[in-house]
Amino acid sequence: MNAFAEIVLAARAGSPHALAVADTRRSLTHAELVAAARAEARSIHRKAGRGSPLVAVCLPLSVDSVVSLVAAILGDHSVSFLDPTVAADRRDAVLAALGPDVIVDAEGMRRSATPGGAADRITDPGYVARSSGSTGGAPKGVLASWSSLAAFVRCGAEALELDRDGRWAELSHPAYDMAMTNLLLALAAGAELHLSGALGDQLRPLRFVDRVAATHVRLAPRFIELAAAERRPPSAALALRVWGSGGDRLHAAHAEQAFAFGVPAVINTYGTSETVGFASVARLTAAGPVPSVQGSAPIGRGRVGEWTTGLVESGTATMLSIRSPHLPRGYLFGAVADYPRWHHADTVLTGDIGIAVAGDLFCLGRAGRRVKRNGSFVELDEIDVALRGARSVPSFTVATLSGDLLSLVEADERQIDGLRKELASSLRPEVVPDEVIAVARLPRLANGKVDQSAASALAESLLARKEG
Repeated sequence: MNAFAEIVLAARAGSPHALAVADTRRSLTHAELVAAARAEARSIHRKAGRGSPLVAVCLPLSVDSVVSLVAAILGDHSVSFLDPTVAADRRDAVLAALGPDVIVDAEGMRRSATPGGAADRITDPGYVARSSGSTGGAPKGVLASWSSLAAFVRCGAEALELDRDGRWAELSHPAYDMAMTNLLLALAAGAELHLSGALGDQLRPLRFVDRVAATHVRLAPRFIELAAAERRPPSAALALRVWGSGGDRLHAAHAEQAFAFGVPAVINTYGTSETVGFASVARLTAAGPVPSVQGSAPIGRGRVGEWTTGLVESGTATMLSIRSPHLPRGYLFGAVADYPRWHHADTVLTGDIGIAVAGDLFCLGRAGRRVKRNGSFVELDEIDVALRGARSVPSFTVATLSGDLLSLVEADERQIDGLRKELASSLRPEVVPDEVIAVARLPRLANGKVDQSAASALAESLLARKEG
């Protein structure tokens, strides 16, 4: 039995009949969850025909998906989750890259027709995340072994103030690596898991939180905005966790929104798929103003257990790096040359720009012209290519400090009439700019290229004027 399995079993050893997990249709006690997981693990090993298989689970966020997760932990095999709502060609591409031994989906459990992909390169079983590849670009497998997670979960749960009295409300599918972290921490802490993938609950997260009497929930910035729009305070104290990575970083304004609807503490974490767990944590409260740099809230002092966050000079940028003796050893498949960079066996350059102020670290977003938006990477240059293709006009798209995408177009107002609607028919929703503004001339350098700093400043001033 692996060390993480021992932690999960011990979490509710004294109260096996306590609720472990519930979705909108059914629930399981800790004893029932363990029994169902052990039975599934035995079936998987018989089906796979080898001792440490890789299993692809394509189920909705549900009690069943948690059973499959615990089956992998107790059965000491590897698992990767796929969201059944994604396009079939995308799902097939991930399955082809994984090459799992067994697939578990709505049709049941079956042996894969093409085993022997990533599974053959796994020496220490665990959870296979796919980095940003799960939502954009080619999939890239990253293994978080059960042994490395065992070293992380206690300090991770402590950082989130999560214990066996906690009730975690989860709205995101486990294919999303941050949701997976939440599930694993709740299982290790012995907290109750309450799940819902219903669109109504995603649009009204506070209603869901109240219905299940949750103490903790992870809300991305866009969910904070939805919660604020509900205009209803939660009926009980709620610890709100936000993952502060890359372009999905927490802005000070989002924390203030959370305080305004009654959340006493926002726990902002920082980490990446490539580093198993988060490596820095900031606890923000409504007692005083939230410190900020370029609109970003702090991500903490840079230590969670054996995971530490630091700053490394890389070319012209200062990047955040994460160090731990428990880091994965690179990608299982789909590797890219420049991200992330394993400096040494125990250090990763994240690709996020960072800064330290008075001992606090801040994530200022992605290096280069790439930002993260609603879980997907967005190439800003892709938007400008689409703008030129639509109207043959020069443009420059900026990710503003508030997280909006604003496209400056060198044109008059008549030339941009209906342009944003036109883009919506050809670009993914998260790529469509929030604002398209006509300018007489884009700021340029002496060599004729767009002055990016001046363009960013112009975009901020135009947006402030428009909102004012």
